[in-house]
Amino acid sequence: MKTKYIYVFTGLWLMMALTSCKEFLDTKPLNIISDEDVFKDESLILSYLATLYDALPMDNFGNAMQGPNESAGGMGSGGDFWGYSHIRRVNALLEKLPESPLNEHLKTVLTGEAKFLRAYYYFGMIRRYGGVPIIEVVQQYTGDGDISVYQVPRDKEVDVYDFIREDLTEAAALLPETSSKGRATKFSALALQSRAMLYAASSAKYAPVQLNGIVGIAESEQSRFWQAAFDAAAAVINSRAFSLYQRQTDLAENFAQLFLDDNNPEAMLIRYYSYPEKTHNYDRDVIPFGVRGPDGYGSGVGPVLEFVEQFELKDGSPGTLKIGTPSAPIFYDHPMDLFANHDPRLLGTVILPSSLWRGEEIDIQAGLFDQGVKIESGDPNVRYNPTTKRIDANGTIKVVGSSGFGSEKTQTGFYLRKYLDNTLARANVRTNGSSQHWVALRYGEVLLNYAEAAVELGKITEAKEAINEIRSRAGIVLLTDGEVTIDRVRHERLVELGFESQSLWDYKRWRLTDRLYNNAPAGVLKCYFDIQANAYRFETSTVPNVFKTFVPTSYYTAIPASELAANPNLVQNPGY
Repeated sequence: MKTKYIYVFTGLWLMMALTSCKEFLDTKPLNIISDEDVFKDESLILSYLATLYDALPMDNFGNAMQGPNESAGGMGSGGDFWGYSHIRRVNALLEKLPESPLNEHLKTVLTGEAKFLRAYYYFGMIRRYGGVPIIEVVQQYTGDGDISVYQVPRDKEVDVYDFIREDLTEAAALLPETSSKGRATKFSALALQSRAMLYAASSAKYAPVQLNGIVGIAESEQSRFWQAAFDAAAAVINSRAFSLYQRQTDLAENFAQLFLDDNNPEAMLIRYYSYPEKTHNYDRDVIPFGVRGPDGYGSGVGPVLEFVEQFELKDGSPGTLKIGTPSAPIFYDHPMDLFANHDPRLLGTVILPSSLWRGEEIDIQAGLFDQGVKIESGDPNVRYNPTTKRIDANGTIKVVGSSGFGSEKTQTGFYLRKYLDNTLARANVRTNGSSQHWVALRYGEVLLNYAEAAVELGKITEAKEAINEIRSRAGIVLLTDGEVTIDRVRHERLVELGFESQSLWDYKRWRLTDRLYNNAPAGVLKCYFDIQANAYRFETSTVPNVFKTFVPTSYYTAIPASELAANPNLVQNPGY
């Protein structure tokens, strides 16, 4: 691997903030510290390391959570991440550690963590931009000499993926099998390697090679990358160090609690939060309208009908909802009856019409039918008068639910449940009031990485075992050898990992987004109460004025203009 350099200004400046994980770091905030001091002191190095973990591009609790199949707004690029300031600091750590007075065991572990962190940063960049400059060594630039020496060009995408694999292989060899909260382990490195190698293999199989290999990978390389993904995942599985979360008899609740239980045997890397030091706004932004907190907001993510119908029935039949037609509707005594016998993960992921949240039904009723006439309103306080056949002051029948359609409410007929904190009282659903953690790597994903790589390599038995472990935990029928195809593995991935910042990237690496989303609408389910039937009926529609379009150019993100201006040797991605 060739070595390149990037310039930094003299002196190492470290601005510290509080960290949430007491086991990882429990020190006072630091002011500006010199590099000589930092790398001589264990507590200062750990503080330095904490900032590097905080900078990892995990896409947590942000827009990248939403894939194109998941929500009306899920067509983002994942945003920019030009991670060289963080890589410079990792490289500085790697250069200074050999001379540090720390004990050799600690230096070995810190070296492994640095390799893991650097690989994570590079992975964050390569899945956005393709090939980027590989920078392994810090050089100081004092203002003298030829700066062009440090303006390095982009490396080929295949070389960057190989560099990521090498860093993670070294990290796995150096890191312990267990560590304190929030820090990488041997298995974190292997899990990330399995994910990154899937992306490399997908690029080789599905992406065209452009700019002489700066973006795209030759198709002949795919087999070795599938094998690398398979081997890394297999190492985790065969260790038996992790298991799927199975602590609740209610399978829907079990799946929901997977993301909230601090003592989770499935979690392999977590970003920790702690109130009030380090918080976020997830509950405030996502909570259903009718139960939102005192600061308002809510309804920020609406799962679309297409996502809901991805969830099969327990017997493996398709999850298409049985609602009849507007002229011949199917009636249900309770709205939740429509979802009976569905994959329990649906209720663990999505708040459905009249499902329970903290013991309260979330009323997403969209309107009424009276003698075949539809009545709708955006105001949950109005009442319909069946005598006058209109909404008036003497009305007695609710028209729309408190979390139903209207201003600031759901656009799709659903709300997101995954990651919502059911222990947070409504009065505490506030700005900077959330502190649930983000599970960045988990065993469920490793099983799915293994299954995908296995199918691509023709290892059907291995793929079946992994995917059926996931389906068994979910409580749905297992697959036979003949049912294990790449489409079934992808389907399982979209359902299991929904709203975990995976689907956006999966659709892109499979090069499906532009084919599936070309002026595509976002599906809606509306629940109505029929007065004469004394029962509920449903209709589908689409979100007004929302049409999802993805252009092939967007498979790679544009290199930031500021970086192109600073380095004339960088070339822009095709189409920009």
